[in-house]
Amino acid sequence: MSILYADVNWQLALDAVQQAKQIHIIAHVSPDADTIGSQLALYHALKSMGKRVIMHNRDIAPYICRYLPAVHDIGHGEIPNEVMDADLVIAVDAGSLGRLGMQASYFEGKMLINIDHHASNTLYGDVNVIDARYCATGAMIYDFLQHLHVPLDASSAAAIYAAVLTDTASFRLASVSADVHRMTADLIDAGADVELAAQSIYQSHKPARFELLKYALDSLNICHDGRTAWISIAYNLYEKTGLCGEDSEGFIDYARSIEGVDIAIFIREEKPQEWKISFRAKAPCDVGIVAGKLGGGGHQYAAGCTLFGSLDKVQKEINHALVDILNS
Repeated sequence: MSILYADVNWQLALDAVQQAKQIHIIAHVSPDADTIGSQLALYHALKSMGKRVIMHNRDIAPYICRYLPAVHDIGHGEIPNEVMDADLVIAVDAGSLGRLGMQASYFEGKMLINIDHHASNTLYGDVNVIDARYCATGAMIYDFLQHLHVPLDASSAAAIYAAVLTDTASFRLASVSADVHRMTADLIDAGADVELAAQSIYQSHKPARFELLKYALDSLNICHDGRTAWISIAYNLYEKTGLCGEDSEGFIDYARSIEGVDIAIFIREEKPQEWKISFRAKAPCDVGIVAGKLGGGGHQYAAGCTLFGSLDKVQKEINHALVDILNS
């Protein structure tokens, strides 16, 4: 195994882990496979060191992750007493304190380590290890485990593989380097089951998802002389199909796959008048800048934000934020 980025300073995080009596690992709200995979990989590693570790999030893990070892050990919802007793909290893949979905008072009196690969991270931790060079936060955990001198086992390898597979859009993004592929080989050698991952993440969708996909594709609109592609799903369509936001993960890739499209936009209504916006870009566009203008954040090629109001109002706000990027 070789470290992806040897110049990253993990020392403060290492010291905090060594000194901690009880550790709470937390993922961001509406978790995806990167944050859950990072959480699980770190959990397995710290447990192997003999540490007392608890995983607890605001929201339940997505169904595509439910094949991963120990995923059912992740608590969600109200914070139980044993989590309150933690003296160290490690947040993974969360760009801001608000993304953790917990009251700010929970973190008072606790050491907070913030590990993330989003360039827009607000540096909210007592210890911040932030590096946008990484293709996924899971890849950061791969490096962290080596600094912890914890051998990569099959459970951690499976979790990191899920994180990297999904956050690189199946190794299709510019963030995928030769070193990322070498890391992936290490994960497979350590026991990550690529067939099980593929089946669980990409081939286990509910039939109703495809009814929802029809609605999404019906909304497809190509604008800005073919450079942007927009899809949207209103809240009532989730109700109609009995699905939720996680069931539409990946829909934006249909918009991004269109020839000539530089920026794909997926607008989904999480609650009435509350819209989650996802952006995906092709080089050289930087949708992290676009999301930042709208109060969100992310990377050059993948970013997001939340907006409020009618669909028409939200579309106008996004259009306004796109102007500079499309004219550059």
